[in-house]
Amino acid sequence: MKLKQKILLLSLIPLLLSSCIIAFNILQLKSLKSSTETIVRMLVNVEELNSSAKSLAKSLGAYSINVSASNAHDINEDLKKTKAGYQKLKEQVTDQGQKKTLQAIDKKYQELTVTAAKILNEENQSEAKRQSLRTKGIVNDVIELKKMINAEYTIMQTNLKNQIDWMVTFSITAVLILIVICAVSAVIYAEKIVRPIRFITSNAAEIASGNLGVPEIHVKTKDEVFALNQSFTTMVDHLRELIDQVGTSASQVAASAEELMASADETMRGTEQITASIQQVSAGAEQQTRKSEESASAAQETTSAVSKIADNAEAVLELAASVNDQTHLGSQLVSETLNSMNLIHGSVEETDRVLSGLHKRSAEIGDILGLITDIAEQTNLLALNAAIEAARAGEAGKGFSVVAAEVRKLAEQTRNSVTHISEITSIMQNDTKKSVSSILFVKEKVDAGLEIAGETQVRFDDILSSVQNVTEQIKEVTHASAKISGDISRVSERVNEMSHVAQSASHHSVEVAAASEEQLASMEEVSAAASSLAHLAEELQSTVAKFRL
Repeated sequence: MKLKQKILLLSLIPLLLSSCIIAFNILQLKSLKSSTETIVRMLVNVEELNSSAKSLAKSLGAYSINVSASNAHDINEDLKKTKAGYQKLKEQVTDQGQKKTLQAIDKKYQELTVTAAKILNEENQSEAKRQSLRTKGIVNDVIELKKMINAEYTIMQTNLKNQIDWMVTFSITAVLILIVICAVSAVIYAEKIVRPIRFITSNAAEIASGNLGVPEIHVKTKDEVFALNQSFTTMVDHLRELIDQVGTSASQVAASAEELMASADETMRGTEQITASIQQVSAGAEQQTRKSEESASAAQETTSAVSKIADNAEAVLELAASVNDQTHLGSQLVSETLNSMNLIHGSVEETDRVLSGLHKRSAEIGDILGLITDIAEQTNLLALNAAIEAARAGEAGKGFSVVAAEVRKLAEQTRNSVTHISEITSIMQNDTKKSVSSILFVKEKVDAGLEIAGETQVRFDDILSSVQNVTEQIKEVTHASAKISGDISRVSERVNEMSHVAQSASHHSVEVAAASEEQLASMEEVSAAASSLAHLAEELQSTVAKFRL
């Protein structure tokens, strides 16, 4: 695997793992939202069913007092509402205990429906009164069902809090583990890359000092470092062969030069000085040219590496933008959940207000009924006094006695009716108290749901802020990479200029060497040959002696 692929893989793995963690949290939040909405809808529907059943009992009670089309219409409407509430709960309930209670409610409702139809056809007030009382059985079953759902809701809230705590702990732990793994992987991978390069650098320094007996480096990876090591090893082998051949040739040249040394001393000294100067200039120019070319090559490689880093940073930036979009979407979903919970909270508060007003009005009706009862008692007493006075008047008060009797009868009926209405009002007050208590309980649960949804919104905002910070940092890396690439390009241009200057100097040194050769050509062939051979022999022997094979 190439270095570029390894670096790209090392960069992408943390991003992929981070994306998996964020996706897992989003899926968990969606699941929590779905379960919360389901249980809240069940609570609302069971409360509606409870209200419909109580309203049906009141309608039957009103019909038992006054047989009218309006009361009959109320009974039919309440039956429809009760059936609709039952149908909604039937689709939502999954628990076996709740299903059993719901079936009991359905059975009683079916019986009540048949009986109500007979009551309306026969206008049977006494049966309507009896069925009004029997409706309490449905109400009790609905209350029992509500207790079951409330218990399930309480358990769900506990599990919801535990799951959110677990998600937070999991996310923090996963991020810490990911950071540790990435740091350790980066250190290990960097060491694998740098270690063979460090050995190659050390061997190069030994060779520069004249030691060719450096050990061979073994690189296990099949990347650019492996290719560099192979090339370096080949270069060392060739250099050893070259030094060995040069040493042999130097010995031969030295033997030939000694034979001619006696006759060419003076000429050799002058030629040695000129030749030594030319070789120093040429060697310096060649070394400068080689170093300049190496620097230009290194600058080009650095420019390529920085370009790759910029490309990788762009890819990371795109991934960060995608993560940012997904986090925005999750935050919007949580906001929608919070808005829905706020709407439910408003509806519950409105219901609480209406029920409280209804309870207050029921109390006022009781007071009015008490006043009517007192008036009826006083009317009955007045009618009794009138009857006594009529009896005293004899024949003349006979008609007045009949009127007094009718008044007493009317007062008695009024008192009985007021007593009956008082009973109904008392039932209404008790039912209203229960409804107020139930709606307060629902209000507490909705408030708890609002608090949890608010905490979820805050956690999502924190995640979104973190993703945005990472995106900004990646943008800064991209800009820095572009700047570094520009700077390195300018350095490469300067190095190329230095290489051209060095090549020019080398060319001039060649020209000087040619001039020197022309001067040596004017000398006697034997002296020139002797001087050249002696000088070359000494220099070759000195150079070869520097290297240790």
